[in-house]
Amino acid sequence: MNLRTIPEKIITFIVIIFISTPLLSNNCTKLMRDENSEPSNNGLAVYLDMGRRVDEDYIRQEIPVVDYVRDRELADVHIMITSHSSGRAGRNYVISIIGERQFEGMNNDLFYWASSTESRHETREGYTQKIKIGLAPYLSNIEGMQEIINLEYKVDIDPDEDIDPEEAEDPWKRWIFEVYGGGNFSWEETRSSISFRYGFYADKVTKDWKIRARPYFNYSEDEYLINDTTVTRISHRDGFDGYLIKSLTDHWSAGVFIDMLSSTYHNMDFQIEAAPAIEFSLFPYEEATRRSITFAYGVGGSYNDYIEETIFEKTEETLWGHRLEMSANYRQTWGRVRAGVTGFQHFHDLRSNRLEMYTRINLLLFEGFSLSVRGNFDLINDLVAIPREELSEHEILLEQRRRATDYQFSGSINLSYTFGSDLAGEYNPRL
Repeated sequence: MNLRTIPEKIITFIVIIFISTPLLSNNCTKLMRDENSEPSNNGLAVYLDMGRRVDEDYIRQEIPVVDYVRDRELADVHIMITSHSSGRAGRNYVISIIGERQFEGMNNDLFYWASSTESRHETREGYTQKIKIGLAPYLSNIEGMQEIINLEYKVDIDPDEDIDPEEAEDPWKRWIFEVYGGGNFSWEETRSSISFRYGFYADKVTKDWKIRARPYFNYSEDEYLINDTTVTRISHRDGFDGYLIKSLTDHWSAGVFIDMLSSTYHNMDFQIEAAPAIEFSLFPYEEATRRSITFAYGVGGSYNDYIEETIFEKTEETLWGHRLEMSANYRQTWGRVRAGVTGFQHFHDLRSNRLEMYTRINLLLFEGFSLSVRGNFDLINDLVAIPREELSEHEILLEQRRRATDYQFSGSINLSYTFGSDLAGEYNPRL
């Protein structure tokens, strides 16, 4: 096999996946639906499409009056939960309840805000309660369900008093702080390892502003006994990342990003980089949990002080460059798609550049059959910090320094087919 043809083949594969993905839609999958499939006890068939931060077992336990089905093609109601972090302040959950079959077109979105001070149990109680409310209109149309539904309204505020949560008194002015630290260690007869990390977060997120300041520190030390010789690897990665982002309109935002780095792996004694950027969103930002297409452009400079002299015979330098990024994110009933392309280029030498592409695809093609594709591919021509001195075998094997490369690729493809009972398994925590 000609190794030179590998990058071209990889690029072709990713481009084909990236272009063909939007062609798959709800209309295509509906053609494959078996309209005669029904849950075994003729209750309300519900398909749970949950994110990683959602406790699906708890939802099943707390809402036992519906039939949970194994595939969306069998569902009367498709419940999708997406979430996004608001800095360290908490997390927003968007609960999309989508009607299928006889309920097609009967859709609703509910919202739950989970503060960072909430326990995991309080959070799952919160979004589960929202799901209970959202299912009420569908259950009321199922024979026999009206008798078991009971809704209560709690009124604990003066209806004549207009309270704006944004204006509620907050002595912290919406700032959230977190101090963290931890470590890992292990010992064997011929190997030992110890590492620790610590840092600090300061975040503020409002509708108009998004602010972060985060210093971090990481240290690791490994020892290996090889033929009565002890080989030691010591590395550290310390730095700071921060940003100040302003919401301009429903489609535009702008900000400035500041990063600092000191890393043995990257041959960087000290680096500081500042870059203002502007972003345009094709869809309103409020739709970002379900769909988004964004374009961002940034320009900035960095000062680099290297640990060792680089292959370009530099011990320090100031570099300027710009970055262009396009990303697409979709989460619909037919699956999830994330894809993006980023290009970076230095001004001092236009041949010093980088192209990054990534794809994340999870598709529910038809009943029981799903496809998952993940791919990352980088064309790398901007490694200005590679040490001039050649690395030893030990340094290469222990990955103490970054090595020169023209490209980097990783990926995976997974297929699965599920069949059997229409109903999903019951919640059962026993052995």
